[in-house]
Amino acid sequence: MKIRRTGNWGIIDTQSEKGLMTFTIGAVGRGWSPSSIMLTGRGTYFQRKLSVNGVDIVPMGDNNDLPGDVMRLLDKFYAGEGILGKIAGLQWGEGPRLYRECIDEGRNMFYRRWVLDDEVTRAMEAWDYTTFLHKCLVDLTHMQGFFVKFIRNRGPRVGEPGRIARLEHIPYQKARLVYPPEGKDEPLEVVVGDFPTPDAKYMYRYPVFDPQNPFKHAVAVKYYNIYSFCKDFMSTPRYLGAFEWLEMAGGIAGLLIAYNENASAISYHIESPQSYWDKARDRIKEICHQRGEAYSEAMMEEYKDAAMEKFATSLTGRENAGKYFHTSKYWSPEADDFEGWKVTPIDKKIKDFVDAQIAISNKADAAATSGFGLDPVLSNLIIQNKLSSGSEKLYSLKVYNASETAIPDMILCKPLQQYIQANWPGRGVKIGLYRSAVEAERDVSPENRLRENA
Repeated sequence: MKIRRTGNWGIIDTQSEKGLMTFTIGAVGRGWSPSSIMLTGRGTYFQRKLSVNGVDIVPMGDNNDLPGDVMRLLDKFYAGEGILGKIAGLQWGEGPRLYRECIDEGRNMFYRRWVLDDEVTRAMEAWDYTTFLHKCLVDLTHMQGFFVKFIRNRGPRVGEPGRIARLEHIPYQKARLVYPPEGKDEPLEVVVGDFPTPDAKYMYRYPVFDPQNPFKHAVAVKYYNIYSFCKDFMSTPRYLGAFEWLEMAGGIAGLLIAYNENASAISYHIESPQSYWDKARDRIKEICHQRGEAYSEAMMEEYKDAAMEKFATSLTGRENAGKYFHTSKYWSPEADDFEGWKVTPIDKKIKDFVDAQIAISNKADAAATSGFGLDPVLSNLIIQNKLSSGSEKLYSLKVYNASETAIPDMILCKPLQQYIQANWPGRGVKIGLYRSAVEAERDVSPENRLRENA
């Protein structure tokens, strides 16, 4: 293998069927990032136990850091958190409200009759239940699950009635299910620590909260999730299958930046006359003779590198965009032709390259929104330069509310419902997320339309 370097660019002659390769030293925008390893070796999740500081846990992903992988992936994808934030907003509506289930006898239909219960509301407001529930919602939209800590009062220690004093949200990345002991189908404990590499001194094990015996433990933890098909114990993000597309969509910007920074390094084919180098060799030999030094061909190679680097500097980089380069030719009797420097631009099909990347980006955007389970109309993504009409957004919103909110609502509000049932048994009050019905503008009276109130 032979290497020929010119400044920070060079040619590698592999002397094999692979032919020639070019390289750039110190290219901008390249390199390793944590998310670049997340797709390697991804197998089946959550079906093997992993020992961490002597505790057998249910791992989150093959590297036990799926939440960290998701965070890094979404940090790179420009629309990821925006889409998930939109999903959370659509789920949240106007927030949690109390209600009672009723039946419309005439139409034989269930409906929610929203009610006020000052006692229950004051008790929940004492520990800021809306902030708690919103944190749980963020984890649910990202990972299809969340962890909750139930903290009991101290009454049972002295024979007084038990009550759930408050609920606390546990950040998703800090909790792991303890693998169930032999003969048990479900985990009985949850361990909390600074995962994926927790300090053993700061790992805390808690029993799993039992809704049938809510005051059994002073502190208990429970994992709530939307079941993922064929996944043991824990759920995976619903966009798991779109990880590759998200990675690609997030990497296109960096690719174009690197291209803009470095593509000009191989933008030209430079031809130099042999007579130029012959005369340079003669000058170097003359200087060596004057200094009493021995000439070596390595001196000529160093001169070539320095000369070509200086020449290439005039052609590369953004700061030289739009400048011109002057060369002159002269008649060479030895060659019987004109000789001189020649710079030939290489057609790199920049438009084709950029168009191809835009097409890939559009496909990645579409795949990403499909993975997130949100219509592009509602995600504010412009797919192939197409803007959605108001009627399309209204229809998509109604379909979303009819098909995508009931199950997350049920899972998200379950810990609060269990809190109410434990502290006020037989109350008959439930909690859910309240959403106002969205009407088309033509169905709204003129004085109440958005454009009249802007």
